[in-house]
Amino acid sequence: MASNSPIEWTEGTGNHVTGCDKVSPGCAHCYAERMAKRLQAMGQRNYANGFELTLQEQMLEAG
Repeated sequence: MASNSPIEWTEGTGNHVTGCDKVSPGCAHCYAERMAKRLQAMGQRNYANGFELTLQEQMLEAG
């Protein structure tokens, strides 16, 4: 979770869900899926499941 957010109405932000379900033809060239594969290859814990829709329960406790 990021603290000291520049967003005036909050103190922090976080991503509690990673991945997605492809729902349209526009999803064929998804930049987020490419980034998820890259983060998975780098060993980033939140992307252990690649681009599979995943609730990051540990992030719920962070905020």
